[in-house]
Amino acid sequence: MSGSGPQHTTMPLSIHGKPSSSRSESLAIAWLFPRPADSEVLLNLDSDDEHIVGRDDECSVKLAGPDISRRHARLHCEGSDIVVTDLGSRNGTFVNGSRIKSASIGLHDVVRFGAHVALVTDQIGLTEEIGPGLLAGPLMLARLSPLMRAASSDLPVILEGETGTGKEVVARWLHNLSGRSGTFSAINCAALPESLAESELFGHCRGAFTGATRDSAGVFRGAEGGTLLLDEVSDLPLTIQAKLLRVLEQREVHPLGAAKPVAIDVRIVVATQESLTNTVNQKRFRQDLLARLNGITVKLPPLRNRRQDVLPLLSHVLAKLTSGRAPTFNADFVERLCAYDWPFNVREVVLLARRLSALHGADTCLRADQLTAYFSGTFAKSPKEPGGPLTAPLRISTEPIEFPALIAALRASQGNIAQASAMLGISRQRAYRLMQGHSVDLDALRKQTGAQP
Repeated sequence: MSGSGPQHTTMPLSIHGKPSSSRSESLAIAWLFPRPADSEVLLNLDSDDEHIVGRDDECSVKLAGPDISRRHARLHCEGSDIVVTDLGSRNGTFVNGSRIKSASIGLHDVVRFGAHVALVTDQIGLTEEIGPGLLAGPLMLARLSPLMRAASSDLPVILEGETGTGKEVVARWLHNLSGRSGTFSAINCAALPESLAESELFGHCRGAFTGATRDSAGVFRGAEGGTLLLDEVSDLPLTIQAKLLRVLEQREVHPLGAAKPVAIDVRIVVATQESLTNTVNQKRFRQDLLARLNGITVKLPPLRNRRQDVLPLLSHVLAKLTSGRAPTFNADFVERLCAYDWPFNVREVVLLARRLSALHGADTCLRADQLTAYFSGTFAKSPKEPGGPLTAPLRISTEPIEFPALIAALRASQGNIAQASAMLGISRQRAYRLMQGHSVDLDALRKQTGAQP
């Protein structure tokens, strides 16, 4: 993406203003596009200082290229606000997709000067591939740091995170780091029928029950010497949770129909979209099992909180799909992607890459008008006047994040719960639980999309 395009001379711009309860004392503007060539330069900004963005030599934030005016914009503080003001530039200054004359900016806002796109962030660093398919910027690396230190241990791990945040990819990465000699195995607990869950997990002997025509090792013994991921562990029936607790305490499984238990050596990783502490409070998960599993708990950040990773993720997937011939992007395309809220996280990036590869794989440069209306018309936040309220705050809500994601999936699937659940990678039972306490009119959703009941 660097090519022969315009280059930056500063990266990132650090902004320090007066302390405020509404924002961090220190934020940074990190350039997303085009990629800078030079090392970072930190520029302090306080109530008595300002920085001019432009291509003149005297500008403190100097950008090159025909899209940048000589004095393009000004960055300064007004009270507790960080303010960007356009200085009559030809190609404009934009905040979250809207052209502005003057606007306050804060954490996760996307700012564009001409064709140069930047992000307001509190995390500075590169996004790199730290394992197969696992790209991590500074926030993700910080969250994964405990796993790196404890990789070679046998401590159980809880991975919490919204749908599509990469819990299984992280579990595989942890297994590779661990050096364990066995294989990595994963099972979706939400997809296990209650009548077969014990057999699938712990194994059975031939004749143990009707239909048991041969011995089965079960997933625990199948992962001997390796790592086992129990995905959506909170969906296990309470009766199976009790038996899982014994397996973890005794380090042995008792297959159905067997005369004696079998010792196992398996590192356990569990994944869940919701806090296991909350499921304990709701009497859906055993407290003693949580205590046994809680060796290390890592909450994977949603993509909207690590927007600087969006472009590297998309580029990485596109490069794989196009055998290394991935197209470049224009500034509008980058701006819309980075300002988008990504309710389905990395999974949605992968799907977008597949769509773009199928429809526009032969193009040399991708444009914003090649995105679907869902991406092109949606921004996470609207700009605000200095000192004014946000017109559309970024996910300021007391509801669990899974519920808005479910509503979006229901709209996309025309009110079909089975299809919406499949899109999110959750069970229908979990979808119904998410809707409990909410007035969800499926008929209205079908009418909005023109579907028949």
